[in-house]
Amino acid sequence: MASIPTAPPLPYFCDPSELPARLPTIPEIEASTHSLQTPNFELGYHRVVLVRNKFVVKFGRPPWMTENEGHALLLLRQYPSIPAPRLYAMYYEGDRLFLVMEYKPGVRLDTVWDRLSETNKLAITDQLHAIFADVRAIPSPGIFASVAGGKLRHKYFWSVKPEPDINGPFQNERDFSMAMALRSERVRKSGYPPDKNAWLSQFLKRHFPTALAGHGSVLTHGDVQRKNILVEKVLKDSSKAGEGGEGSKNESVEWRVSAVVDWTEAGWYPSYWEHAAMFIHLQWVNDWPEKYERIVDPCPLEGGMLWILKQDLEF
Repeated sequence: MASIPTAPPLPYFCDPSELPARLPTIPEIEASTHSLQTPNFELGYHRVVLVRNKFVVKFGRPPWMTENEGHALLLLRQYPSIPAPRLYAMYYEGDRLFLVMEYKPGVRLDTVWDRLSETNKLAITDQLHAIFADVRAIPSPGIFASVAGGKLRHKYFWSVKPEPDINGPFQNERDFSMAMALRSERVRKSGYPPDKNAWLSQFLKRHFPTALAGHGSVLTHGDVQRKNILVEKVLKDSSKAGEGGEGSKNESVEWRVSAVVDWTEAGWYPSYWEHAAMFIHLQWVNDWPEKYERIVDPCPLEGGMLWILKQDLEF
């Protein structure tokens, strides 16, 4: 069993030799008009901007911004086969947290998916399968927690005030599963929404610990949407010998996964979580749900249980 990754003391700055250029200043960051998120994601929670075409900077105030993503990127840098951005700096300025990261080229997969050929879709999902197999192979500390062993970041483990039996970390899967049922119960006891009663919460408490059991702890991204996958075109060259011994070049466009971004919710979750947490949000309007099963093993039973929870909590 692996040890819990050590959280670096802040401020954190990488070795200057790793930088592509000098780090951006806060005035530069704040002045950037090149946003990498749509306005729906910029409701005062945080911003993500591109600076000098070299740095991606995410910044904002807790609890919408936490150090967890930085901890994930520092862990992933030890595994070059996983195309996550490199973390260059993580620091606070006043009450705002700044993450300065490597700029990765590419376009969001959701913006090109419907135009891709079946061959390209299968090639991309094969690449993602290999990437997430490497993510899940990273030695686990055996707990269910954030990357550095703290409380979980997913909204189903959130509470206004600290509640360790809901937020984590958890030493075993039973407590992890019970935490979601307890979250439902606490919402009911708060009286909101007023037209719901405790029957469903009691059902979850009776059955979640046994229905969601028998899974090991693995490193999990937690939000594998196409918007968090960057791809770029690559030109495949091939030559065939023609008459007279001269080669003729055939060129075709292929796609390469250049980065998996937004590790905000990453942590040590049960092995079903990567699929089930996305299963409950799938739209079933195209072939993405089917292709997602090529990336991580499908867990429809666990996904069905989380679907019940979703109907209770996301009112």
